[in-house]
Amino acid sequence: MNTDHLTGASPAGAPGPRRTLTTSKIIVLIIAALTPLSVVGSTMPLGLAFGGPTTPLMFIVAGCIIGLFCVGYSQMVQRITRPGAFYNYIARGLGRPAGVGAAMIAVVGYPAGLTASFTASAFVAQETLHSLFGITVGWPWLVAVQIGIATLLCYRRIDFNARVVMVVVACEVALIVALVVAIVAAKGLQAFPLSVFTPHAFTIGQWTVAFIFAILCYQGYEAGALYAPEAINPEKTVPRALYGALILLTALLVLISWTLTSVSGVDQQPAVVQDAGIAGFVFGTVQQHLGEVGLWCFSLLIMLAQTACNIAIVNFMSRYINSLAKEQLLPRFLARENRSDSPGTAVLALNGFALIVIFGLAIVGIDPYAQLSAVGFGIGALAATVLQALACASVVAYFLRLPSSQRHWWKTLVAPTLGTALLVIAVVIELRGFTWITGAPMHGLVALLPWAVPIVFTIGVTFGLWLKRNKPDVYATLAAGDTAEEAALLQTRSPRPHRPVNPSGPGTPPRTELEKLP
Repeated sequence: MNTDHLTGASPAGAPGPRRTLTTSKIIVLIIAALTPLSVVGSTMPLGLAFGGPTTPLMFIVAGCIIGLFCVGYSQMVQRITRPGAFYNYIARGLGRPAGVGAAMIAVVGYPAGLTASFTASAFVAQETLHSLFGITVGWPWLVAVQIGIATLLCYRRIDFNARVVMVVVACEVALIVALVVAIVAAKGLQAFPLSVFTPHAFTIGQWTVAFIFAILCYQGYEAGALYAPEAINPEKTVPRALYGALILLTALLVLISWTLTSVSGVDQQPAVVQDAGIAGFVFGTVQQHLGEVGLWCFSLLIMLAQTACNIAIVNFMSRYINSLAKEQLLPRFLARENRSDSPGTAVLALNGFALIVIFGLAIVGIDPYAQLSAVGFGIGALAATVLQALACASVVAYFLRLPSSQRHWWKTLVAPTLGTALLVIAVVIELRGFTWITGAPMHGLVALLPWAVPIVFTIGVTFGLWLKRNKPDVYATLAAGDTAEEAALLQTRSPRPHRPVNPSGPGTPPRTELEKLP
């Protein structure tokens, strides 16, 4: 086995990115994309207001579902560290056409989520600057600033981005912990009401709504695998980062939602939160327990957290686009890297697309925050859950084709099977509660939006089958090779189905086995 990729170097003569990311840096990039402080300030209050006191339990349930997903997902990461993540695993498990279909879901869903993130961060910055400093800045300027910051940082080397984001994430976690400690100091053990785990809690509010907003908080978590080509010892680093981020995020969300429930009271929680205003309840709680200084820090950090979220999303999405371009599933110019080993062209294209969409829709009168942001998050969330379900199913299919000695009854069969079933249920709940995600009634154009996911998946599958018939050389190299270096070698030579390749990765089947994939 070639171990050069374990130490940060590329194999001699093999193209590939520099490996500089450690476990802690990947954890930071994952957590940044999920913005725990923004969750506390915006998404979580919606769960408390309409879902009720089952919200802490729903965070546990959502964390367990994502945990089952992670069990099988990490097994794939240990074997396949080439660029592409979801696309690779689904192609290797469910067949190349399904992999191309999944890639198209991501190409539509994730940029939709990014445009929503940019508009939401501009709105948060506008409100924060006005409340803290009395400054009024138009949202178009703030959108341009957010996109400019994300472009400048993401154009740099990824480990530099991780160091910048690490400071913001550390402050986010510290402030959330400080709020929990302050509430516990004021209430004692009453800060953790056990009644939230009783059947009575399900009679207050709508638990399905609490579940929807809980699982939304984990969208983008799987992106940690996209950093595998730039990770030191990715077979160990990335799975550790996935588990570490999941444990940290779930613990934070359960603790803060539980203690916030004690502030509002269990029986009257929906009414109390709605009367205080969705965001006002949390900000009022912060002011009550951390004082004016705490409120000032909370407000400022939410603005910085949104910026860090944009940076993290652009980082992983640009790498995804870059990898698909190298597979010739997207225009080739998107496959270029700059001197910092960053997918610079993909960064510029992605952020340029977001800028054009946001300003274009604003010109025709669509509210960038109340309408565009909500709909973008809705499409992005649905796409992410569907991709998680497909990836979970692909784990089972992939390992069933391997000898029994390479399978594990729990890690490669039972856990991903349970994860697939639960994620499918989550998709159904999201579809039935799509109006809660978008904040818009399910009629007209909004009612058609969920159909975007199966439509683009079908288009992708059709394109994959077209490649199989019309461009067999391109089709033969889709998702081939286990490491970034192997994939790069396959993509830079003229592929022929009969040419032997002797991959050195621990989980790469022989070339002839890759060719057997449908």
